[in-house]
Amino acid sequence: MISRIRYKLLVLIFMGSVVTIGEPSWGEESSDPSYLKWKAVAELPPSGNQSESLGVAGPFIGVSNDTLIVAGGANFPKPYWGEAKIWHDDIWVLDKTGVWHSGGKLPRPIGYGSSVTTDLGVLCMGGNDASSTYDEVFLLTWNSATKSVQRENLPNLPSTLVYGAATTLGQKVYLAGGSETNELSKAMKNFWVLDLDKKGNDSFGWQELPSWPGPSRAFNILAAQNNGRENQIYIFSGRREGENGELEFLKDAYAYSSSSTSWKRLADSPACMMAGEAIPVGENHILIIGGADGSLFHSADELKDEHPGFPKQVWGYNALIDSWQKAGTMPQNHVTTQIAKWDDDFIVASGEIRPRVRSPKIWKLTATPISASFGALNWTTLIAYLGGLLAIGFVCARNTQTAEDFYLGGRLIPWWAAGISIFGTTLSAITYLALPARVYATSWSAIILNFGILIVAPLIALIYIPRLRRINAVTAYQFLEHRFDLGLRLFGSASFIIFQLLRMGIVVFLPALALSAVTGFNLTLCILMMGMISTVYTAFGGIKAVIWTDVVQVVVLMGGALLALGIVVSNLDGGLSTLVSMGKEAGKFELPPIEWSWATDSFMVLMLGGIFSNALVPYTSDQAVVQRYLTTNSEREAKKAVWTNALLAIPATLIFSLMGIALFVFYKSNPDLLGPLQKNDQVLPWFVAHQMPAGLAGLVIAGVFAAAMSSLDSSMHSICTAVSNDFIGRFKSVWDDENQLRLARKIVSGLGILGTTIAIIMSSMDIGHMFDFLIGLMGLIASPLAGLFLLGLLTKKANATHAWIGVIFSLIAIVFVKYFTDLNGLLFGFVGIGICFGTGSLASLFVSREV
Repeated sequence: MISRIRYKLLVLIFMGSVVTIGEPSWGEESSDPSYLKWKAVAELPPSGNQSESLGVAGPFIGVSNDTLIVAGGANFPKPYWGEAKIWHDDIWVLDKTGVWHSGGKLPRPIGYGSSVTTDLGVLCMGGNDASSTYDEVFLLTWNSATKSVQRENLPNLPSTLVYGAATTLGQKVYLAGGSETNELSKAMKNFWVLDLDKKGNDSFGWQELPSWPGPSRAFNILAAQNNGRENQIYIFSGRREGENGELEFLKDAYAYSSSSTSWKRLADSPACMMAGEAIPVGENHILIIGGADGSLFHSADELKDEHPGFPKQVWGYNALIDSWQKAGTMPQNHVTTQIAKWDDDFIVASGEIRPRVRSPKIWKLTATPISASFGALNWTTLIAYLGGLLAIGFVCARNTQTAEDFYLGGRLIPWWAAGISIFGTTLSAITYLALPARVYATSWSAIILNFGILIVAPLIALIYIPRLRRINAVTAYQFLEHRFDLGLRLFGSASFIIFQLLRMGIVVFLPALALSAVTGFNLTLCILMMGMISTVYTAFGGIKAVIWTDVVQVVVLMGGALLALGIVVSNLDGGLSTLVSMGKEAGKFELPPIEWSWATDSFMVLMLGGIFSNALVPYTSDQAVVQRYLTTNSEREAKKAVWTNALLAIPATLIFSLMGIALFVFYKSNPDLLGPLQKNDQVLPWFVAHQMPAGLAGLVIAGVFAAAMSSLDSSMHSICTAVSNDFIGRFKSVWDDENQLRLARKIVSGLGILGTTIAIIMSSMDIGHMFDFLIGLMGLIASPLAGLFLLGLLTKKANATHAWIGVIFSLIAIVFVKYFTDLNGLLFGFVGIGICFGTGSLASLFVSREV
């Protein structure tokens, strides 16, 4: 009775927290549709002997020791049109308080070189003055102790250069385009790289790389960004002087792949963007800031002070879908300057705003995440769903009176419910969000991973389940003690607990990220909401609540996936045929290459990863899965549950893969509808938030919650089962049922708090594609454990000593391949299981059983 009252009270508290977290977004719309926020933060001090601040064009700009350095540049004195250009040698330093410091002087007045921020300081390359062009390269660093800028010479460029563009990728500095002299007729096709990691070595110097296939150019733009498969270097726009002496304003674009050392022609830009700058935003976007389109280039002398200024349009390029979009506007367009990243903001310092006229303003650009209003109807749908889960927990709590009820549901769970629960447990938010995102970014080649269950299912049904049920086990690791010894049971249970604790964080973090992206709410609050609700119904309802909520959640999540897929396809001109044709053209239906490469996603790597890491590990050694085998009332029904899961996994994989392809095709066809995503895992939530009708969006987000919570509740409950039975219960000879049940609920509550905390910590980590991370993690931690089960099931001679030998060699092998080879992480499971089983089997032939 007391537990029932507590449950009702917690339900009211947590549902209230859902409403509280949801309230701020009801009907809320941003007054500014742009995600670019501009703020003028300072003005450049006067240059040289000038009495007022006019600003400069072509300065060296970068950040050093948390200060902004602006050096050199050129301008025209007033009245602008009657004066000659003046180059400057001033070095100005702006600190975080907005105070300018003099950093001394450059060796000579110079401007229009290239500069980038590096870990070593601000790297300055080339430049010119009124009569000469230079090849010098040097570092500028701010010394906060002496309040001065220090200069260090680095290897010179292969030739003199001005009006070029530079960017960084890791510790490498890339420099492309520009002119050998002050004349545009000497524009170049140079593409050079300097590896700063080689500084101090004899090989430290500029290396020439293959040039892009287009024409030479100056005033071009250079950027580094990821195209979904790898980081590449991008070159855009520029201008050149043609063979007949006429100026050409370029709109072509190219991408350089360092892995293949080759260039690829990209979609042309909507307009010329010469003398602009590029900044990478999110995982795949590039924003072009500034730039001139050339429309009034030949009218500058005639217009003079009547010139309206350069276009304020900011363009966005998506490297993944190779498409352009309008991305907002600038309050004032600054060309022939450079942009530096300062913390999370971008600084546009001075520059030219119309012919001959500079601006001294220093602008701070903040690219804010875009969020949509979730709306009252969507929140009603989501809250109704979460309330339903809590109601199921309440009903199950009334029927959970003993420890066996809590752990095994009285062994009365129907086979179909157990099978659906297995499917829901292994599916998780990792599949719901990250698999479509992976396909969206690359191709559906990873579809092979989930076919491993069809190969492993017969082993589970015919060999594993009969052995497990024969010993009347509550946890999988009791088999290890029965077959080997107590030490291996404890090792197995501890390995499982460690893995699940890490996994709990991921499966909470991903859906919370989805909700945060949709509503704009605080990510931490979303994680707290997710963790608390799951903890409540699991702690009170036990395995019955876990399994029956899983059944509901699988219906919701698959229904939401089909609904989302249907809406995406219906929004495509041509529907399914367009999805297929454009998907084929983009290589989305490609299968992995059949090659003997163990470092890439080859066919063999994915197949072995699917069999060992993705199937054999969880279906033999994961208590969250194995526990479902034990909740049915017979061995025959347990086998049915295994096959139910296997037959559900394949169509689900196809649905999520097609969703990823559909999202790619949709945004390829409608690039203006896709904003910069901080992670590609947000692509489905983005579509839900911005394209799906109210109410239906809430249902799909409920599906995301379902995917996460079906895994989270299983993790909490199975860890509790392992702790209670493999550690506490194993060494406690007298333990009454009531105390077991009370302790189990306390453990689940503690795990809920711990898992939620881990998710909050993970929200600040960059772990790339979550799906790949989890599979690699599974192989690293759990594969020796799966190898133990395989050794116990398939051999007769191997004893505890031989098993320990297998475990030790397996752990050594996994650590070695992870840190000292380039082996694909998907193969960690294959290596761990294979080494454990192989060395354990060999040891049983040569090492005495009495050792």
